[in-house]
Amino acid sequence: MSFIIDLLSALSGLIRPHLTFVASALVATLLVIYGNNINRAVWALVRGAHFIVRTLVFVLLCALGYGALTVYLIPFLRRLLLAAGPVWLGLLVVVAFLFVGWLAERHSRRA
Repeated sequence: MSFIIDLLSALSGLIRPHLTFVASALVATLLVIYGNNINRAVWALVRGAHFIVRTLVFVLLCALGYGALTVYLIPFLRRLLLAAGPVWLGLLVVVAFLFVGWLAERHSRRA
């Protein structure tokens, strides 16, 4: 049992210095997967508006909305991953990437 804990701790030690990049990759991938759904929902809200208003809303959504989501979600996700502890961090990151990959595959088959 000690061997498994040592292995998980070593994996976590390798990942911990790069956790900001890991969180960035997860957030960016989720935004790519679900960005079109967000755009469609906003389009439904502003469908009847004037062309200039629709254009302004989408510029604000892309520049400020997605930017703010990225800026605020990366530190939040990093803290959330760190809360797993030194033993489970590496395994959690691997599972998170597998889950995001599964979401991407499932989403691509629906499209």
